[in-house]
Amino acid sequence: MYEYLDELLRLQSRALEKFKHKGVLGDAREEFLHYQINQRLDNVDGRLHKGEVFFRDIEYGQHDIILRRKGTVNPSIGNQVRICSTECAAIIEVKTNAKLTEIRDFEQKSKQLKSHNENLVCGMFCYRISGKTSTVLERSGYKFDKEYQMFEPDDSKKQYSNIDFIICIDDGDEMNGNNRFKEPITYSKGFCLVRESSSYKLFEAPPYSKVLLQEIMRADQLDL
Repeated sequence: MYEYLDELLRLQSRALEKFKHKGVLGDAREEFLHYQINQRLDNVDGRLHKGEVFFRDIEYGQHDIILRRKGTVNPSIGNQVRICSTECAAIIEVKTNAKLTEIRDFEQKSKQLKSHNENLVCGMFCYRISGKTSTVLERSGYKFDKEYQMFEPDDSKKQYSNIDFIICIDDGDEMNGNNRFKEPITYSKGFCLVRESSSYKLFEAPPYSKVLLQEIMRADQLDL
């Protein structure tokens, strides 16, 4: 089922590419992802939102997927909410083609959000990343070993520690130099990182939608 869901999300995203307006593309992908989450998970319908997040006089801006905590008042106005971060169980950014600067900015924002809601789950769901997969993994504590052709733990360039998960469902390939036989080294651009304490667990093979649903369920459990 999860492999089916991965492929369904990619197919829907590709089908939308005939539209040229970025706002239409983004909204359609987010709405479809919202629908899939509502269909797959019990007891989140009515608590899954899109809108602005704030804390006192601090504005955190617009967010694509917000899971509201159980027992809180629904602040919906139309299809949007304006909600205090302490009333959120999860905040997830959805990116069609995430920039490395956007991941950096969300890392900083996640740290701030968690300072007044330590159980808050902050994640990113990306259809593609505008940058190298190896760079994202390097900043998450993994370095590519060309001899063994695999990513291994290495904190020397680690920058991320507050984002709870980063998922990229891109099924394209990335090149990373040549091996000792001067043949190109390639691997999938898709990956999933899940934070465990101070480090990340890396999943390099699909399905990735399973992790997204598990993280949303985990956020709901942390709220108990």
